[in-house]
Amino acid sequence: MTASRKIDWNDLHVEFGLDVVREQLQRAAANAPLPRVRTAGEPDAADDLPPAPSDTAPAAGAAPPEEGAGEASGWTLEKLTSRFALVEGETKVFDLHRKVVVKKTGFLAMVGKALGNQWYDLPSKKGVDPEHAKRLETDAKLGKRLGKSKGQVSSEDLYWRYVYLDGSQDIYDRQLRQRLPAAAVKLALGDAFSLWQNSDQRQVIPAANLVFDPRMTESPKDTINTFEGLPLTPNPDLDLCRGIVWLLGFLCNGQQDAVDWLTKWLAFPLQHVGAKLDTAVLMHSTMEGSGKSLLFGDIMRPIYGEYGATVGQVQLESSWSQWQSSKLYGLFEEVVSRDQRYNQTGKIKHMVTGKTVRIESKFMNGWEEANYMNAVFLSNEILPWPIGENDRRMLVLWPELTLPEKAQKRIGWELANGGIEAFYQYLLDYDLGDFDERTRPPKTPARQRLVELSFTAWETFYNLWKTDGLGIPFSPCRTQDLYGLFTEWCSRGGEHKLSETKFGLFLGTKPDTYKSPGQYFWYDDFNNRRRSMFFVPNPPDGLDLSDGKRLGQLVRDWRRQAAEAGWHPEKWDGCIGYSAPLRNAGGPDA
Repeated sequence: MTASRKIDWNDLHVEFGLDVVREQLQRAAANAPLPRVRTAGEPDAADDLPPAPSDTAPAAGAAPPEEGAGEASGWTLEKLTSRFALVEGETKVFDLHRKVVVKKTGFLAMVGKALGNQWYDLPSKKGVDPEHAKRLETDAKLGKRLGKSKGQVSSEDLYWRYVYLDGSQDIYDRQLRQRLPAAAVKLALGDAFSLWQNSDQRQVIPAANLVFDPRMTESPKDTINTFEGLPLTPNPDLDLCRGIVWLLGFLCNGQQDAVDWLTKWLAFPLQHVGAKLDTAVLMHSTMEGSGKSLLFGDIMRPIYGEYGATVGQVQLESSWSQWQSSKLYGLFEEVVSRDQRYNQTGKIKHMVTGKTVRIESKFMNGWEEANYMNAVFLSNEILPWPIGENDRRMLVLWPELTLPEKAQKRIGWELANGGIEAFYQYLLDYDLGDFDERTRPPKTPARQRLVELSFTAWETFYNLWKTDGLGIPFSPCRTQDLYGLFTEWCSRGGEHKLSETKFGLFLGTKPDTYKSPGQYFWYDDFNNRRRSMFFVPNPPDGLDLSDGKRLGQLVRDWRRQAAEAGWHPEKWDGCIGYSAPLRNAGGPDA
């Protein structure tokens, strides 16, 4: 086939065969920017992934990008607000991704003069103290923090390093970036502690001015912000994270709305650092080796560095909560034991939606801190903890398959060759649309199963009645008749019974099962006048509860349909004035 000859797919098919056409299409698909997400039931979920390069082959694109690479276009005001902070009192700008201070001329040349000046005019842009920015830049260039390799510090470093928190017995160590009890600093300084304590050069700030503010909205004056930026530098080579992006779809079983929501949930706090989402992710499955810890632990944790935490049951149940301090991301693995699953739900809900958190640590004063931590929960339990039918805090996922070997190798290679940094860039560039902190997750089959597993007996009964699962219409009936049906249903299914009073009170909380405020007259099968209380779901048009004849007819119809469905109203304790119909001798309920 000559280079000057133009052919289409039909010509290629006729001249070279269908196999050549298939190979051409597969090669084209292999160069696509994003891999296809597996659909449910697909036999080999890793077919679209390129193989992992051999260990001896050079890692194409693995080298970190040159400074300024990929920054010539694509800037928006929102991206500038997320990435840059103004050095207070100057026109210089601090790049939170590359940890460098950029002069105004260089900044405007990089992002464009019009957009850059628009950013300068924003009243709500981030700010950073000049000294703080300089030290962050130095740390990044040296690859270590000032004084880490030194056994001693100079007097200048000493007064910079330790800051007394007025109103407490604590001292903030700038070098270790920890809040310490005074006794710990005494052990570190020895005889020099008294010199520091009595020196005019000692720095003092109010204890409330030591803040963790990843949004960088606090004034730097007389304030120490413990947030220093996320540790990784994004890598624009998205080919290095194709397997990681594919893993998102694999864990969501190919449910596209779940894939999109999960990706946005991961991306939003990175594009808006410090955003506290009102939602969380619960991924549970009895399938070992699905890759849930790989994604949320090995991949997402390094993006947050020290601002992420992996939490177990011991930390969650402990009275000391310092592990929550200065955290943006929390990975909770099997944090609730089977005998405690109903006792920890309140604490879990507060971690997801609470605005502040109380930090308690040994030998130090407790303090309040803003809650910026977004949480992911992993479990191998079928019922990690109960969730309510109307609880929309969590995206619940149940991975169905074990990660294929081809995908394991590909993702393993990406982790060793800049894939995490590339995935970081992928999330930074992901289109969020109208997604925000309160966007509710989609319903998934895993969530519905977990909700149903969380139901108590009366809730399961109510849902069956409402959805015609009992064979009886969801219509007005006597409260005693419904309780009689409930007890018979519990006996058949081995469910836990409730007293009639509690059953009526619980069911009365449902908005569609209106309970009459008092007793009303009705006529039974023998035309006797009686009084009862009623549940009134789906009342027929024009129903008047004071019409005894109409109520009596509704009671008779409801009991008749219960008997036709195989239940036994004549055996219910409170079923008064009932004339049982003759049942077929050969019927299932005879």
